[in-house]
Amino acid sequence: MEGRSWLLSLSGKYGGLETIAWEMANMTLFDLVEPEVTHKVSKHWHSFPPPHPLWHPVLGTLYAIIGLFALFGNGVVLWVFCCTRSLRSGTNLLVINLAFSDLYMVISQFPILVCNCFSQAWLYGFCGALFGTMSIIILAVIAYDRYRAILSPFGGTQLSMRRARLWLLLVWVYSGGWCALPFFGWNQYVLEGLLTSCTFDYLSMDTWSRSYVVVLFLASYAVPLVVFCYAYFGIVSSVSRHDRNLKSHERAQGENVRYQNLQRRESQLNRVVFTSVLAFMIAWTPYAVVSLMGVLSFHSLLTPLAATLSALFAKVSTVYNPFIYAVSHHRYRQELGRRLPWLCCVAANGDLPNLPHLPTFLRTV
Repeated sequence: MEGRSWLLSLSGKYGGLETIAWEMANMTLFDLVEPEVTHKVSKHWHSFPPPHPLWHPVLGTLYAIIGLFALFGNGVVLWVFCCTRSLRSGTNLLVINLAFSDLYMVISQFPILVCNCFSQAWLYGFCGALFGTMSIIILAVIAYDRYRAILSPFGGTQLSMRRARLWLLLVWVYSGGWCALPFFGWNQYVLEGLLTSCTFDYLSMDTWSRSYVVVLFLASYAVPLVVFCYAYFGIVSSVSRHDRNLKSHERAQGENVRYQNLQRRESQLNRVVFTSVLAFMIAWTPYAVVSLMGVLSFHSLLTPLAATLSALFAKVSTVYNPFIYAVSHHRYRQELGRRLPWLCCVAANGDLPNLPHLPTFLRTV
Protein backbone atom coordinates (compact mmCIF):
# COMPACT_ATOMS: atom_id res chain seq x y z
CA MET A 1 0.00 0.00 0.00
CA GLU A 2 1.27 3.44 -0.78
CA GLY A 3 0.55 4.60 2.76
CA ARG A 4 1.45 8.25 2.49
CA SER A 5 -0.67 8.95 -0.59
CA TRP A 6 -3.56 7.02 1.01
CA LEU A 7 -3.14 9.09 4.17
CA LEU A 8 -3.21 12.35 2.26
CA SER A 9 -6.33 11.29 0.34
CA LEU A 10 -8.14 10.89 3.65
CA SER A 11 -7.09 14.28 4.97
CA GLY A 12 -9.92 16.09 3.19
CA LYS A 13 -12.55 13.67 4.41
CA TYR A 14 -11.55 13.74 8.07
CA GLY A 15 -10.47 17.37 8.25
CA GLY A 16 -6.74 17.16 8.88
CA LEU A 17 -3.84 14.83 9.57
CA GLU A 18 -4.21 15.02 13.35
CA THR A 19 -7.71 13.57 13.22
CA ILE A 20 -6.60 10.87 10.81
CA ALA A 21 -3.75 9.79 13.07
CA TRP A 22 -6.20 8.75 15.73
CA GLU A 23 -8.62 7.12 13.30
CA MET A 24 -6.16 4.77 11.59
CA ALA A 25 -5.48 2.36 14.44
CA ASN A 26 -5.02 -0.48 11.97
CA MET A 27 -2.06 1.21 10.27
CA THR A 28 1.61 0.87 11.19
CA LEU A 29 4.63 3.11 10.73
CA PHE A 30 5.73 0.85 7.87
CA ASP A 31 2.57 1.66 5.89
CA LEU A 32 3.71 5.27 5.53
CA VAL A 33 6.97 4.35 3.78
CA GLU A 34 7.33 4.86 0.05
CA PRO A 35 7.50 1.50 -1.80
CA GLU A 36 10.96 2.13 -3.26
CA VAL A 37 12.59 2.26 0.19
CA THR A 38 10.62 -0.39 2.09
CA HIS A 39 13.59 -2.76 1.85
CA LYS A 40 15.57 -0.24 3.93
CA VAL A 41 13.22 -0.52 6.92
CA SER A 42 14.01 -2.96 9.72
CA LYS A 43 11.18 -5.33 10.65
CA HIS A 44 11.40 -3.96 14.18
CA TRP A 45 9.66 -0.75 13.08
CA HIS A 46 6.80 -2.61 11.35
CA SER A 47 4.88 -3.13 14.59
CA PHE A 48 4.76 0.51 15.71
CA PRO A 49 1.79 2.76 14.96
CA PRO A 50 2.34 5.99 13.05
CA PRO A 51 3.62 8.81 15.27
CA HIS A 52 1.39 11.66 16.33
CA PRO A 53 1.32 14.11 13.38
CA LEU A 54 2.75 16.88 15.55
CA TRP A 55 6.06 15.07 16.06
CA HIS A 56 7.23 15.59 12.49
CA PRO A 57 6.90 19.41 12.41
CA VAL A 58 8.27 19.63 15.96
CA LEU A 59 11.38 17.64 15.03
CA GLY A 60 11.70 19.50 11.74
CA THR A 61 11.61 22.83 13.59
CA LEU A 62 14.20 21.63 16.14
CA TYR A 63 16.53 20.46 13.37
CA ALA A 64 16.11 23.80 11.59
CA ILE A 65 16.94 25.81 14.73
CA ILE A 66 19.94 23.62 15.60
CA GLY A 67 21.13 23.79 12.01
CA LEU A 68 20.99 27.59 11.88
CA PHE A 69 22.94 27.99 15.14
CA ALA A 70 25.49 25.36 14.09
CA LEU A 71 25.87 26.91 10.64
CA PHE A 72 26.56 30.33 12.16
CA GLY A 73 28.87 29.11 14.94
CA ASN A 74 31.02 26.81 12.83
CA GLY A 75 31.01 29.19 9.88
CA VAL A 76 32.33 32.02 12.06
CA VAL A 77 35.00 29.73 13.53
CA LEU A 78 36.27 28.78 10.06
CA TRP A 79 36.13 32.37 8.86
CA VAL A 80 38.09 33.80 11.79
CA PHE A 81 40.73 31.06 11.85
CA CYS A 82 41.24 31.09 8.09
CA CYS A 83 41.49 34.90 7.92
CA THR A 84 43.92 35.24 10.84
CA ARG A 85 47.43 34.00 10.15
CA SER A 86 48.47 34.25 13.81
CA LEU A 87 45.89 31.58 14.69
CA ARG A 88 47.20 29.05 12.17
CA SER A 89 48.95 26.52 14.36
CA GLY A 90 48.95 22.75 14.39
CA THR A 91 46.68 22.58 17.43
CA ASN A 92 44.24 25.10 15.97
CA LEU A 93 44.19 23.12 12.72
CA LEU A 94 42.47 20.33 14.67
CA VAL A 95 39.84 22.79 15.90
CA ILE A 96 39.39 24.05 12.33
CA ASN A 97 38.78 20.51 11.08
CA LEU A 98 36.30 19.91 13.92
CA ALA A 99 34.40 23.01 12.79
CA PHE A 100 34.67 21.81 9.17
CA SER A 101 33.28 18.40 10.10
CA ASP A 102 30.41 19.91 12.09
CA LEU A 103 29.69 22.44 9.34
CA TYR A 104 29.48 19.77 6.66
CA MET A 105 27.28 17.64 8.89
CA VAL A 106 24.96 20.65 8.99
CA ILE A 107 25.17 21.24 5.22
CA SER A 108 24.82 17.59 4.21
CA GLN A 109 22.30 16.46 6.84
CA PHE A 110 20.15 19.21 8.30
CA PRO A 111 18.40 20.44 5.12
CA ILE A 112 17.56 16.82 4.31
CA LEU A 113 16.42 16.06 7.86
CA VAL A 114 14.22 19.15 7.94
CA CYS A 115 12.68 18.21 4.58
CA ASN A 116 12.29 14.60 5.71
CA CYS A 117 10.47 15.63 8.88
CA PHE A 118 8.06 18.02 7.18
CA SER A 119 7.41 15.66 4.26
CA GLN A 120 7.27 12.64 6.63
CA ALA A 121 9.50 10.60 4.34
CA TRP A 122 13.18 9.64 4.03
CA LEU A 123 15.43 11.21 1.44
CA TYR A 124 19.66 9.37 2.67
CA GLY A 125 22.92 8.38 5.48
CA PHE A 126 26.63 7.88 4.76
CA CYS A 127 27.49 11.57 5.29
CA GLY A 128 25.90 11.62 8.74
CA ALA A 129 27.91 8.58 9.82
CA LEU A 130 31.13 9.94 8.31
CA PHE A 131 31.04 13.42 9.82
CA GLY A 132 29.67 12.19 13.14
CA THR A 133 32.47 9.64 13.50
CA MET A 134 35.01 12.22 12.37
CA SER A 135 33.87 14.71 15.01
CA ILE A 136 34.25 12.08 17.74
CA ILE A 137 37.75 11.10 16.61
CA ILE A 138 38.87 14.74 16.30
CA LEU A 139 37.66 15.45 19.83
CA ALA A 140 39.82 12.56 21.06
CA VAL A 141 42.83 13.84 19.07
CA ILE A 142 42.38 17.37 20.47
CA ALA A 143 42.25 15.95 24.00
CA TYR A 144 45.41 13.91 23.37
CA ASP A 145 47.21 16.94 21.91
CA ARG A 146 46.32 19.05 24.95
CA TYR A 147 47.48 16.25 27.23
CA ARG A 148 50.85 16.17 25.45
CA ALA A 149 51.14 19.95 25.77
CA ILE A 150 50.68 19.70 29.53
CA LEU A 151 53.18 16.89 30.02
CA SER A 152 55.91 18.69 28.06
CA PRO A 153 54.98 22.38 28.11
CA PHE A 154 58.50 23.71 27.67
CA GLY A 155 59.89 21.30 25.07
CA GLY A 156 59.51 21.15 21.33
CA THR A 157 56.30 19.15 21.52
CA GLN A 158 53.89 21.77 20.15
CA LEU A 159 51.89 20.21 17.35
CA SER A 160 53.39 21.28 14.03
CA MET A 161 51.31 21.95 10.94
CA ARG A 162 52.85 18.94 9.22
CA ARG A 163 51.99 16.60 12.07
CA ALA A 164 48.50 18.11 12.37
CA ARG A 165 47.88 17.44 8.67
CA LEU A 166 49.04 13.85 9.17
CA TRP A 167 46.66 13.47 12.11
CA LEU A 168 43.79 14.82 10.03
CA LEU A 169 44.60 12.50 7.14
CA LEU A 170 44.47 9.57 9.55
CA VAL A 171 41.18 10.83 10.99
CA TRP A 172 39.60 11.06 7.52
CA VAL A 173 40.88 7.62 6.47
CA TYR A 174 39.88 6.04 9.79
CA SER A 175 36.37 7.55 9.80
CA GLY A 176 35.75 7.05 6.10
CA GLY A 177 36.98 3.46 6.24
CA TRP A 178 34.58 2.42 8.99
CA CYS A 179 31.61 4.23 7.45
CA ALA A 180 32.22 2.83 3.96
CA LEU A 181 32.21 -0.81 5.07
CA PRO A 182 28.39 -1.20 4.81
CA PHE A 183 28.72 -0.50 1.07
CA PHE A 184 30.91 -3.64 0.82
CA GLY A 185 28.48 -6.00 2.54
CA TRP A 186 29.37 -5.62 6.22
CA ASN A 187 26.03 -4.33 7.55
CA GLN A 188 23.95 -1.79 5.58
CA TYR A 189 22.41 1.66 5.89
CA VAL A 190 18.70 1.52 6.72
CA LEU A 191 15.91 3.81 7.91
CA GLU A 192 15.49 4.25 11.66
CA GLY A 193 13.11 5.67 14.23
CA LEU A 194 10.38 7.76 12.65
CA LEU A 195 11.86 6.73 9.29
CA THR A 196 13.10 10.23 8.50
CA SER A 197 16.79 9.45 9.08
CA CYS A 198 19.22 6.75 8.00
CA THR A 199 21.90 4.84 9.90
CA PHE A 200 23.68 1.50 10.06
CA ASP A 201 21.43 -1.47 10.83
CA TYR A 202 21.72 -2.04 14.58
CA LEU A 203 18.47 -4.04 14.67
CA SER A 204 19.57 -6.88 12.39
CA MET A 205 19.52 -10.35 13.94
CA ASP A 206 22.29 -11.48 11.60
CA THR A 207 25.56 -12.20 13.43
CA TRP A 208 27.64 -10.67 10.64
CA SER A 209 25.73 -7.39 10.81
CA ARG A 210 25.80 -7.37 14.61
CA SER A 211 29.56 -7.77 14.61
CA TYR A 212 29.90 -4.54 12.61
CA VAL A 213 27.84 -2.59 15.16
CA VAL A 214 29.92 -3.94 18.05
CA VAL A 215 33.23 -3.16 16.32
CA LEU A 216 31.99 0.29 15.27
CA PHE A 217 30.84 0.98 18.84
CA LEU A 218 34.32 0.17 20.12
CA ALA A 219 36.20 1.98 17.34
CA SER A 220 34.13 5.16 17.09
CA TYR A 221 32.80 5.60 20.63
CA ALA A 222 34.37 3.48 23.38
CA VAL A 223 38.05 3.91 22.42
CA PRO A 224 37.75 7.67 21.69
CA LEU A 225 35.84 8.11 24.96
CA VAL A 226 38.61 6.37 26.92
CA VAL A 227 41.26 8.56 25.24
CA PHE A 228 39.13 11.66 25.80
CA CYS A 229 38.55 11.03 29.51
CA TYR A 230 42.09 9.80 30.18
CA ALA A 231 43.60 12.89 28.55
CA TYR A 232 41.41 15.47 30.27
CA PHE A 233 41.49 13.90 33.71
CA GLY A 234 45.24 13.47 33.24
CA ILE A 235 45.43 17.21 32.56
CA VAL A 236 43.53 17.97 35.77
CA SER A 237 45.77 15.64 37.76
CA SER A 238 48.97 17.10 36.30
CA VAL A 239 47.88 20.70 36.83
CA SER A 240 46.73 19.96 40.37
CA ARG A 241 50.16 18.58 41.27
CA HIS A 242 51.80 21.56 39.58
CA ASP A 243 49.57 24.01 41.43
CA ARG A 244 50.07 22.41 44.84
CA ASN A 245 53.79 23.07 44.57
CA LEU A 246 53.23 26.63 43.36
CA LYS A 247 50.65 27.36 46.04
CA SER A 248 53.03 26.24 48.76
CA HIS A 249 55.72 28.50 47.33
CA GLU A 250 53.42 31.50 46.88
CA ARG A 251 51.97 31.22 50.38
CA ALA A 252 55.44 30.93 51.84
CA GLN A 253 56.41 34.09 49.96
CA GLY A 254 53.22 35.85 51.04
CA GLU A 255 52.07 36.48 47.44
CA ASN A 256 48.34 36.17 48.01
CA VAL A 257 47.35 37.62 44.62
CA ARG A 258 49.27 34.99 42.66
CA TYR A 259 47.96 32.32 45.03
CA GLN A 260 44.37 33.43 44.36
CA ASN A 261 45.08 33.49 40.62
CA LEU A 262 46.25 29.88 40.81
CA GLN A 263 43.10 28.86 42.66
CA ARG A 264 40.90 30.65 40.13
CA ARG A 265 42.77 29.13 37.20
CA GLU A 266 42.47 25.62 38.62
CA SER A 267 38.74 26.12 39.17
CA GLN A 268 38.32 27.37 35.60
CA LEU A 269 40.27 24.44 34.22
CA ASN A 270 38.09 22.00 36.14
CA ARG A 271 35.00 23.64 34.66
CA VAL A 272 36.44 23.42 31.14
CA VAL A 273 37.26 19.73 31.56
CA PHE A 274 33.91 18.94 33.18
CA THR A 275 32.05 20.79 30.42
CA SER A 276 34.02 19.03 27.66
CA VAL A 277 33.46 15.54 29.07
CA LEU A 278 29.81 16.18 29.90
CA ALA A 279 29.12 17.60 26.43
CA PHE A 280 30.74 14.56 24.80
CA MET A 281 28.68 12.17 26.93
CA ILE A 282 25.38 14.00 26.36
CA ALA A 283 25.89 14.13 22.59
CA TRP A 284 27.06 10.62 21.77
CA THR A 285 26.11 8.29 24.65
CA PRO A 286 22.35 8.13 23.88
CA TYR A 287 23.00 6.97 20.31
CA ALA A 288 25.66 4.50 21.44
CA VAL A 289 23.24 3.07 24.01
CA VAL A 290 20.46 2.76 21.43
CA SER A 291 22.82 0.92 19.07
CA LEU A 292 23.90 -1.50 21.81
CA MET A 293 20.29 -2.11 22.82
CA GLY A 294 19.59 -3.12 19.24
CA VAL A 295 22.56 -5.49 19.12
CA LEU A 296 21.70 -7.00 22.52
CA SER A 297 18.10 -7.62 21.41
CA PHE A 298 16.43 -5.18 23.81
CA HIS A 299 14.13 -4.32 20.94
CA SER A 300 11.05 -3.97 23.13
CA LEU A 301 12.61 -0.86 24.70
CA LEU A 302 13.41 0.80 21.37
CA THR A 303 10.58 3.02 20.21
CA PRO A 304 10.73 5.12 17.03
CA LEU A 305 10.76 8.33 19.07
CA ALA A 306 13.61 7.14 21.32
CA ALA A 307 15.77 6.26 18.31
CA THR A 308 15.04 9.60 16.61
CA LEU A 309 15.73 11.66 19.74
CA SER A 310 19.07 9.91 20.30
CA ALA A 311 20.10 11.00 16.80
CA LEU A 312 18.92 14.54 17.59
CA PHE A 313 21.18 14.66 20.68
CA ALA A 314 24.17 13.76 18.51
CA LYS A 315 23.36 16.56 16.07
CA VAL A 316 23.21 19.14 18.90
CA SER A 317 26.99 18.74 19.32
CA THR A 318 27.44 20.80 16.15
CA VAL A 319 26.06 23.81 18.07
CA TYR A 320 28.18 23.75 21.22
CA ASN A 321 31.48 22.45 19.80
CA PRO A 322 32.43 25.90 18.43
CA PHE A 323 31.87 27.46 21.85
CA ILE A 324 33.82 24.82 23.77
CA TYR A 325 36.78 24.48 21.41
CA ALA A 326 37.04 27.88 19.71
CA VAL A 327 35.30 30.63 21.67
CA SER A 328 37.12 29.44 24.82
CA HIS A 329 40.40 30.35 23.07
CA HIS A 330 41.30 33.88 24.25
CA ARG A 331 43.19 34.83 21.07
CA TYR A 332 40.25 33.67 18.99
CA ARG A 333 37.92 35.79 21.13
CA GLN A 334 40.16 38.80 20.66
CA GLU A 335 40.15 38.36 16.88
CA LEU A 336 36.41 37.68 16.85
CA GLY A 337 35.84 40.83 18.90
CA ARG A 338 37.86 42.83 16.38
CA ARG A 339 35.99 41.44 13.37
CA LEU A 340 32.50 41.11 14.90
CA PRO A 341 32.38 43.53 17.85
CA TRP A 342 28.60 43.23 18.15
CA LEU A 343 28.86 39.65 19.43
CA CYS A 344 28.41 39.54 23.20
CA CYS A 345 30.40 36.30 23.56
CA VAL A 346 33.76 37.99 23.00
CA ALA A 347 34.11 39.56 26.44
CA ALA A 348 37.59 38.79 27.69
CA ASN A 349 36.99 39.10 31.41
CA GLY A 350 36.63 35.33 31.67
CA ASP A 351 40.14 34.61 30.40
CA LEU A 352 42.53 32.50 32.37
CA PRO A 353 45.39 34.45 33.95
CA ASN A 354 48.25 34.71 31.47
CA LEU A 355 51.09 33.99 33.89
CA PRO A 356 54.42 33.34 32.14
CA HIS A 357 55.18 30.11 33.99
CA LEU A 358 51.92 28.40 32.97
CA PRO A 359 51.86 25.67 30.31
CA THR A 360 50.83 26.90 26.88
CA PHE A 361 47.54 24.99 26.93
CA LEU A 362 46.38 26.82 30.06
CA ARG A 363 46.99 30.19 28.46
CA THR A 364 44.96 29.28 25.36
CA VAL A 365 42.25 26.92 26.61
